[in-house]
Amino acid sequence: MAKIYLSPALHGNDNPTKCPVKCSENTHCGQYVDRLEKRLKELGFSVKRGGPATGTEAMYARVRESNAWGADLHYVAHTNAGGGRYSMTMCWNDAINKKAANVMNQYRKALPPGSWHKVVPNNDLYEIRATRAVCLYDELIFHDNAEDCRWFHDGGMEKMAEDAVKAFCDWFDVPYRSENAGKPAINKPAAFALSREPLYVSSTAKSAVGTATGNYYRWDNKVINGRVRITVKPEWIGKAGQVTGWISEKAVK
Repeated sequence: MAKIYLSPALHGNDNPTKCPVKCSENTHCGQYVDRLEKRLKELGFSVKRGGPATGTEAMYARVRESNAWGADLHYVAHTNAGGGRYSMTMCWNDAINKKAANVMNQYRKALPPGSWHKVVPNNDLYEIRATRAVCLYDELIFHDNAEDCRWFHDGGMEKMAEDAVKAFCDWFDVPYRSENAGKPAINKPAAFALSREPLYVSSTAKSAVGTATGNYYRWDNKVINGRVRITVKPEWIGKAGQVTGWISEKAVK
């Protein structure tokens, strides 16, 4: 399986952001790569991620590690500043790197409102020019734009990570599967409404002790003497001591 080296932002002097929570460029790029790393591993990619050290020497070390490992793709994730409203994938200015970047461009659909994506050749940035693998260097959003940051932290980073997963699957000819593909559906217990339904303390009690009104759940599937046990919360189903009482089976049909 293809080897992908992940290199989230590692600024020695981390950049402040206008995020709705306490954050920084290194912080939210790390969170984005957390998601990306998880999904790539689920799909069978071989993944290595740069360590937590920051600064220029750490960047040099990441490039050495990526090259020594024999990465097929070196992927860098940053966020931008300067007042723009676009997302950008930078790459080495040759045919193979630009082709890979254009695959990313094809899948980069999830973007903050008003933003757009572009591919920009760049032969100056160290991680682009010093890695042996194809290198894609993303500037995901503008972290000095509060609207972009709010979108990014409200599900946007997960959507952008999934777009990148789709692009990598396309590039390496790996079948893409969504996160929940193949997982069995979870059947949630169905609630039913009662209105002044006679409530009994047992399946054999002759007189009701009161009535039940509102939404309830079957405590189990047993029917005894034409009665069933009920409870008021789905998490209480089957738990000892959480039976509200017994009602006629006919009330829940």
